[in-house]
Amino acid sequence: MKKLYFLFLGLTISIGYSQNPGDIVITEFMNDTDLVSDTVGEWLEIYNTTGSAIDLDGWVLRDDGSDSYTFTETLLVPANSYFVLGRGPNDASNGGVILDFSYGDGVFTLGNGEDEIVLESPTAVEIDRVNYGSVNDFPDDGPGTSIILDPTLSISSADNNDGTNWCLSTTSYGDGDLGTPGSVNDACTPVCETSLGASDVACDTTGAGSTDDTYTATLSYSGAATGEAFVVSVSPEGTVDLSGGNPTSDASGTITITGITEGTDITITIDNTADGGLCTLTSDITSPMCLPTGSVDLELVGVIDFTVPSGGSDGKAIHLVATADIADLSEYGLGVANNGGGTDGQEYTFPTMAVSNGDHILLARSLTAMESYFTTAGYNLFDVHLEDASEPSQNGDDAIELFKNGTVVETFGDVNCDPNASGTTCPEWEYTDAWAYKSPLGSVWPAGWTYGAVDCTDGSTTTFDSSCLYPFMTSLSTNDFTALELSVYPNPVTNGYINIVSNKSETIKVTMFDVLGKQINVSSLINNRLDVSTMKSGIYFLRILQDNNSVTKKIIIK
Repeated sequence: MKKLYFLFLGLTISIGYSQNPGDIVITEFMNDTDLVSDTVGEWLEIYNTTGSAIDLDGWVLRDDGSDSYTFTETLLVPANSYFVLGRGPNDASNGGVILDFSYGDGVFTLGNGEDEIVLESPTAVEIDRVNYGSVNDFPDDGPGTSIILDPTLSISSADNNDGTNWCLSTTSYGDGDLGTPGSVNDACTPVCETSLGASDVACDTTGAGSTDDTYTATLSYSGAATGEAFVVSVSPEGTVDLSGGNPTSDASGTITITGITEGTDITITIDNTADGGLCTLTSDITSPMCLPTGSVDLELVGVIDFTVPSGGSDGKAIHLVATADIADLSEYGLGVANNGGGTDGQEYTFPTMAVSNGDHILLARSLTAMESYFTTAGYNLFDVHLEDASEPSQNGDDAIELFKNGTVVETFGDVNCDPNASGTTCPEWEYTDAWAYKSPLGSVWPAGWTYGAVDCTDGSTTTFDSSCLYPFMTSLSTNDFTALELSVYPNPVTNGYINIVSNKSETIKVTMFDVLGKQINVSSLINNRLDVSTMKSGIYFLRILQDNNSVTKKIIIK
């Protein structure tokens, strides 16, 4: 009897603690449930690769952070068998998974992104580890799908930290989440490991019309050079340039397509299936709007950074002029490039509205402040008044970009240069507490732009009592803005003459300005008639002076 007794004791010890890495292997885990809460639905599956039962008493389940659970009772994992551990109770509330053991909520959790699963023996030997997440190329599971070790691999030799050895479950269990807890994993279907990244487009040429314009498209890729030959193609047109990366030989790079006609959307395809690969990837590219110069009907005229009595940003504004009728002003927008740091892109889009040829547009942070500083007479020289609480946001050394349909069509200043930075070689263009003004229209910065002296609006109440009158207001530069008792007619002018009738007897002097404030004629009236028969059709301003009183009138000549 004694001999039999000792034989039985020896068998009991043989199924005690395993100390060898790989004796227990993590084969599946559900880290992000869908149909129930993670607090009850998380679980993981382990597999005993040995021919003897293994007792988990004294083992530790942990991650590399603070999560840790120590098994404190006899818990046998049968030989060559799966075993399921879980967070929730072993009942219907856990989503329908049948647990072999519940370690409870709050001691060990599985992160939905990147995390670790570590099994340690009582002697602190690391038996198995899984570091999952995108950092190790694990598949993105999404809610309700477990991540499984490829069942075609030898479990005893599988490298659990190689995410390419894992895939996603396709079989449902319990309430309907996907997984195979306690049984052989689903087969892993091979997938394409190559992926397409960001794309970009840039205009190449601009001609007389959109049919003459071309653009270039670029497309990044990664995870290529798989051993099979990739074919790169483009439809319906364009030339493929692989100098920036060939997916057949380069794991990552950039594919370039040149010579695409503006208005033509293309599809770029990379495919290695003809050589036995798994990848057919496509990227749809939308044509940019490549604008010929002649189609740009809006120009920058002034960039304003006044110091106004109301303070703050109330003195910031942009002055523009329409050089043709514009049916939809929202095609245009503005961006402020701060401190030479490069473009910030389009930050303001004009509202949907029509404007007419010659209309002067004022976009201001505060129209009330602008009317006060320009005075009502000066404010009314502008045909369109727009207000935005956050744009324009320029300071006196920032560049301005004018956009049409997302493309830069005019720039004031240098987006990559800060004129106030030491050692810079930017052209002089600072307008702090002042203004920048362009004349004539059509000038390309820096040509044609003049500037008020830095800080020249400090302490002033209006532009007329500053030391730097805003040039657009030149036609109103007088000390007396009291309206005369006179009549100016007809308006619009259709017969070549304007009648200016006053109740005073002194000579009437009339100075005529175009829409840019340029003086074009000075006359002393005879018979109260002003001859404008030689003037082109358009908008003009008359500054009428009589007996040291003056008034400005806007007229239209047809």
